[in-house]
Amino acid sequence: MVAFMAFFALTNPALASIVNNVNTPAPMQENLWAFVDIAKPTITPTPLDMPKTVPADLPMLVVKESSAVTPEATETPGTMVMEIVDDSSPIPAAPPDEAQIQYPAAGNGERWIDVNLSEQYVYAYEGDVVVNSFIVSTGVAQTPTVTGNYRIWAKVRVQDMSGPGYYLRDVPYVMFFYEDYALHGTYWHNNFGTPMSRGCVNLKVDDAAWLFSWAAISTVVNIHY
Repeated sequence: MVAFMAFFALTNPALASIVNNVNTPAPMQENLWAFVDIAKPTITPTPLDMPKTVPADLPMLVVKESSAVTPEATETPGTMVMEIVDDSSPIPAAPPDEAQIQYPAAGNGERWIDVNLSEQYVYAYEGDVVVNSFIVSTGVAQTPTVTGNYRIWAKVRVQDMSGPGYYLRDVPYVMFFYEDYALHGTYWHNNFGTPMSRGCVNLKVDDAAWLFSWAAISTVVNIHY
């Protein structure tokens, strides 16, 4: 019986085809993959990744942290709005060494700073001698610069500043004289001689660098009209 079935399978064309397909090994396919060298990504630090430092030799140095900008929630779920701040401002170089500064005049008394709000000028004094002067922008009527006699209590080479409606990166040569009021360099406007600030004394960046090197912690700052 078995022999008859085998003979029938070999003589029937349809069954013979099935038997041949079962016994015939599948042809080998060519290898369709290969090892490929893929370059690993590299990260090049940008100036924003670099740590910002301030001089270590400044006495009583206080670095003030600025407030973070937080996104504002919107009425549409899953969306938010936040301010995009221009980050192209360069980090200022170190101010010139005091030994290299050429003063217009030389006094023998204590160094002090006079801020004349009516003139929009700052005067650097040694005793009763003016050794340099700078055109500035002080506080507008809504946010005036304070008046009175103060002393510089902190010097910071570079600092972010923020408040209602503004956020400023890398404000250079900051010297605080009363709470958050400061003399500092200004790169975001060139309208000096006109009140422009939220209360600080805005100087041109080069002028601020000079004053930053010349003045020390506890230097008197006299502000008046």
